[in-house]
Amino acid sequence: MLRHTAAAALFLTASLTSASGCWMTNPDTPVIEAEDVRMDPPGANGFRAAGDRGDVYQLALDVSGDVNGWVTDVAVGMTRIVRELNRYPEDRIEDDWRIYGPHDDEDGKDGAWMAKIQGDESGAVFEVYIGRRGASEAEMTLLIDGEISVSDEQRDGAFTIDFDTIYAYSDLIDDADPFARYGGKIAVTFERDTDSKHKQVDLDFRGFWYDDGEDDLDFDGESYTYRRDAEGAGQFHFATLSSFERSEWSGPQLERMVVDMRWDAEEAGRARGMIVEVDGEGDLRHGDITVHECFDGTGGLTWRELNEPYADYDPSYSFGDERSCEFDEAALAILPVRE
Repeated sequence: MLRHTAAAALFLTASLTSASGCWMTNPDTPVIEAEDVRMDPPGANGFRAAGDRGDVYQLALDVSGDVNGWVTDVAVGMTRIVRELNRYPEDRIEDDWRIYGPHDDEDGKDGAWMAKIQGDESGAVFEVYIGRRGASEAEMTLLIDGEISVSDEQRDGAFTIDFDTIYAYSDLIDDADPFARYGGKIAVTFERDTDSKHKQVDLDFRGFWYDDGEDDLDFDGESYTYRRDAEGAGQFHFATLSSFERSEWSGPQLERMVVDMRWDAEEAGRARGMIVEVDGEGDLRHGDITVHECFDGTGGLTWRELNEPYADYDPSYSFGDERSCEFDEAALAILPVRE
């Protein structure tokens, strides 16, 4: 479902530029690049662990991979919009905004698109709107907005995706799941050094929720956090509310799942996965579930522990020695944003 956002962004480019001329008239404004917002936890580049890979470790890879799949696609889609539109004369200028549209779709869909761009070589601000065919500017609805600033060694930016808008116009987006329901906003912020490995990416869920008839996930008030220092050591965190009902240990009530990972520059580290009752509500069979894992630089497990009494269901699940860990549990606390 989230990838449809990127499809909308790419669709916009073709819609707005199909009737325009082809000459450069505007400054070469910077754009958000895929590398600015891509999360790269240990193992994200596809190497295989020499030994067993932990369940929490794999879950962190799966989640970061899914997020990368749409965050980077959205970044690339917006890149194409800004770069392409800057090649054409705007329809009009209002204050510092170069405005393109509204233009009706020319591929038979019932859509209309509009974009606003301002900026120069050091930074840009952009807004992307969607509406129905024939809509006036006042009838267009904001889909994505963002900004970026650049210097010789630093790239900072942010963008917000409105999923209420995407859902309202899902019939205009190819391959949209007709059975899924979703809404709310996701705000993405990033900071990246271009001369080191330092990167920070944060996703702030503002009322975002998703229900496809099988998975009902509520991210409201949660965040995904990715930190990496100049040498490559870093941290990953995410959380969501769900029933986890398909698990043999949980029923229909909501619990909160939290995954944290910390690693050093050699990609050895520690991970923790928890499913916990919130404000006394939940129906886990024996209360909260916690899995601790430590891994070496290849991603192979060196220690794993499942809390009692869940460990009694599989006595062989816990193994190894916690003294093998590069970090203690306290190191999983979320690192602050660098000033």
